[in-house]
Amino acid sequence: MKKIIFIALILLLSFQSGFSQKILTPEDKARFAWWQEARFGMFIHWGPCTLTGADISWSRGKEIPANIYDHLYQQFNPVNFDAHKWVQYAKDAGMKYIVFVAKHHDGFAMWDSKLTEYKITNSPFKRDVLRELTDAAHEMNMPIGIYFSPGDWRDPDCRSKTNDVFQKRMHGYLTEVLSNYGKISLVWFDFDGLPNPTLPEETYKLVRKLQPGAIINNRLEAIHSDESHGFVGKWGDYATPENRVGSYCNAVPWETCETMGKGWPWCIDDKPKDLKYLLNVLTSCVGGNGNLLLNVGPNALGEFEPAFIARLKEIGKWVGANSEAVYGTQGGPYIPTPEYNCTRKGNKIFIQAKKFNQEELKLPAFNGKIVKTSLVDGSAVAFTSDKNALTLKVPTEKQDPNITVIVLEIKENTSDLAIIPPFRKTQSLAYYKPAKVSSSVAPLFMHDAGAVFDDNEGTYWTPGRNPLLADSISGIKFEDGYNPKNPVWQKSGWVEVDLGKPIKISSALVRELKNWNNYVSVSSFKIEYKKKNRWITIVNGTTLSNTVITFPTVVEAQKVRLSVEAPGKPAISEFQLF
Repeated sequence: MKKIIFIALILLLSFQSGFSQKILTPEDKARFAWWQEARFGMFIHWGPCTLTGADISWSRGKEIPANIYDHLYQQFNPVNFDAHKWVQYAKDAGMKYIVFVAKHHDGFAMWDSKLTEYKITNSPFKRDVLRELTDAAHEMNMPIGIYFSPGDWRDPDCRSKTNDVFQKRMHGYLTEVLSNYGKISLVWFDFDGLPNPTLPEETYKLVRKLQPGAIINNRLEAIHSDESHGFVGKWGDYATPENRVGSYCNAVPWETCETMGKGWPWCIDDKPKDLKYLLNVLTSCVGGNGNLLLNVGPNALGEFEPAFIARLKEIGKWVGANSEAVYGTQGGPYIPTPEYNCTRKGNKIFIQAKKFNQEELKLPAFNGKIVKTSLVDGSAVAFTSDKNALTLKVPTEKQDPNITVIVLEIKENTSDLAIIPPFRKTQSLAYYKPAKVSSSVAPLFMHDAGAVFDDNEGTYWTPGRNPLLADSISGIKFEDGYNPKNPVWQKSGWVEVDLGKPIKISSALVRELKNWNNYVSVSSFKIEYKKKNRWITIVNGTTLSNTVITFPTVVEAQKVRLSVEAPGKPAISEFQLF
């Protein structure tokens, strides 16, 4: 009987939309005010693993045998650790908050826990690192957040028959770090590739009780689907794309976490990424209305490597000169492209030019009244504007070798402006038209309905999860989560576009996402159009070849729908109509 009920539940859930993504309340937005003003923070991954230069946690049982990894702390003695220097490095870079890894998946506590012997104060160093860093941050007026992994790969109770015992222990750890270290502005939970071993709702409410003003990221969800981490859900406040810049979004707050070097902790012979690259990531995040959390890994002595200190200062110099275009801004109205990013505040639009055509930067047409154009130093910038384009001209000698900020002053309040899409790459009739979907893995960010109509193959739509079944997986062994054929994943769905008026269409191009292992190819599809409240099939088939599909006959349609089915989780990156 139980098996029959479970199968019935799966069948029922297969028809759920999955649209349970949280919408921020006014109270949520008030908690977020400082963070969205800040736009730029420092992530710090550190621990005994730095003695080896191997990855934190993930090297345990792989490059480093578990019994050796688990005893590295007995040699860990970072005698040059200076919390005030760390906070100052963040300030020098123009960063406005810090998130420190208090406990990673390996279970090592970077504070003086009363609940475990596996902790920093039992190392030769003996000092409470979290205490010193939070004290320094509070003293230097730097908001401090903690990274905390609910999972613990060293704890035999975690995801076992005694997982309830582990849950209580984990909440004890969390209570310690949220009760004994003053104001914690942000709690950054992580996903270790397996379902959350604790109960997301209970954990979320514990944070709310102990640190009511803290903002919480989205990784308390039972399971996640990909590195976009675009789904926020009920037990989190913002999305967290990892090592990839999120798409433009006003619907939910988001923050990209990115490594400054090769990995999250310190690595042997590591070097910081190119300055222009890092500034591009920062301005792309801010231009997309998100934040950047840029990671630095101190070495085993507790020092930031000189090359990283130098790069942080270079970033800080650029941010300091262009601070008005970063802090307290809203992304847009121009959507970020490889050529430019854009932010806005008050009556000013800040174009962050990355590529000029000699002296010119050409943007899609701007319909507002431009009062003045200049560089941040006040130098005038020549421009021409017509119904097709806005062209800005900056002499070569005035261009920043990294990113040049051009200020447009207008008569209107820029927050009232509609977004301005990039120039079309194709002649698709569906480009940036209103759209909707049957369901989505993240309906408001990265994978929303518009993801397949934006000429951007970095965004895509997938039908997502069966939400109730996904939530039921918390706290149990479930190593099949990345299997696209698992019942937790939706295997069919539709995406629909409204062309605004009846238009003749004769062909389509549908591109599947091919660069992820946890998606499968479509086994059947159909393209339909709506006529007098009926959906009429234009063309159907069993495979998508990523080439133009010519319709048997030209149709005149306003609403067009693509429906797909697959043996596992499908993903569509583009649906273009011609």
